[in-house]
Amino acid sequence: MTVEQARDPAAARPGGAGPAGLLYRSGAGSPSGDVESLLITFARALQARGVRVGGLAQRTTRDAAGRKVGMDLLDLGGGPSRDIMQTLGRGSRACSLDSQGLTEATSVLREALAAGVDLLVVSKFSHLEAQGQGLAQDMLAAMAEGVPVLTLVPESHALDWLTFCGPAGHLLAPRLEACWRWWGPHGLSDALVAGVPAEATARRVVIGLNWTLVEGPEGVGLAQTPRREAHGCQPTPAPGELAGRPLRDLAAGLTGADPVLRALGAAAVNAAHNRRDVAGEAANGLDLFAASAAAAEAPVSVGAFPGLMKRVPRLRVIERAPGPGRLPDHAAASVLPGADVVLLTASTLANGTLPDLLACLRPGAEVVMVGPGTPLTPALFDHGVTVLAGLVVEDADGLARTVQEGGGARHLKRHGRAVVLRAPGA
Repeated sequence: MTVEQARDPAAARPGGAGPAGLLYRSGAGSPSGDVESLLITFARALQARGVRVGGLAQRTTRDAAGRKVGMDLLDLGGGPSRDIMQTLGRGSRACSLDSQGLTEATSVLREALAAGVDLLVVSKFSHLEAQGQGLAQDMLAAMAEGVPVLTLVPESHALDWLTFCGPAGHLLAPRLEACWRWWGPHGLSDALVAGVPAEATARRVVIGLNWTLVEGPEGVGLAQTPRREAHGCQPTPAPGELAGRPLRDLAAGLTGADPVLRALGAAAVNAAHNRRDVAGEAANGLDLFAASAAAAEAPVSVGAFPGLMKRVPRLRVIERAPGPGRLPDHAAASVLPGADVVLLTASTLANGTLPDLLACLRPGAEVVMVGPGTPLTPALFDHGVTVLAGLVVEDADGLARTVQEGGGARHLKRHGRAVVLRAPGA
């Protein structure tokens, strides 16, 4: 994707997410309402970040005794809710679902799919869908188009769901963290781009030997400049005209394949979030990691940092340029799931590897992202990062000169202040 092709960050549909079902226990007294609320909460959170979400979410109401007294379908696209509960006698054991009302509601799913949503929410996969009825055909239509599907699956139909989806299907624990981990590998870049204010404009763009700089109206962002011989590198589009462009236009390069545009995109994202007014802990990210990793059983660093292996004797290092004591980058898939403390260099954002690395992390791991290119945005907390250690630039002119003259990472620090943000509870 070029800068010109990416005026709307949400226009790039995230790819690669298999259909997923939030697993819950059905039956009298089960907390089905909790998982219904979870599905709606997650869908609304994605929408708030610019992700196009459509479809239907079920809402069940119960009386004080736990008896079901109402069921409706919420149109996540903003249309009217639809009642799908038929009135039965008090002692009836028949299904209370109004299958006719459910069938009529499928038009919402078809319209959402035709509108090009990034995620289709489908209220439930239950006994009707397991038999190929209900909303099954709408789910299959979305899967055929490569659109991620998220639904609710009772435990009694877990195997039916996996059979229905084939090898691409997922079952998720009914927790918000599980939803983000499922979405994260393919939705993170789009979420970061969508978090850039649409009205912000790039004041200055500098592509130096080692670092790329983008200055926005309230902050300055940095990213490592890719090597010129890196696969896919192309000259920037419209050189001399990048300053003055919408910051979000530049940020959209983060979702593409060109390494130069990705670096520009990462720097633009940082310019939007690493604002001069950002407050946080004044600490060194490497020191924080070393303190935690010293007592950890399986610390891992993605990226090599001078002197770190001496400070953390059990540290395993994953590096694109492997050498003595360094594992190759393809080892991440086997090493990261067992790591309890992880250090990520911010260059993983600009080089496009961050989403896949986050997908490998085990729940509960402490994950520290460090470097001048670290975006200080809570959006990363949803995807497993627990500590962000970045740079807030205070001398934009001095930094631009340093970048133009080929300065390295240690030369950048004098132009700003170190800021650390921690995830809630970290």
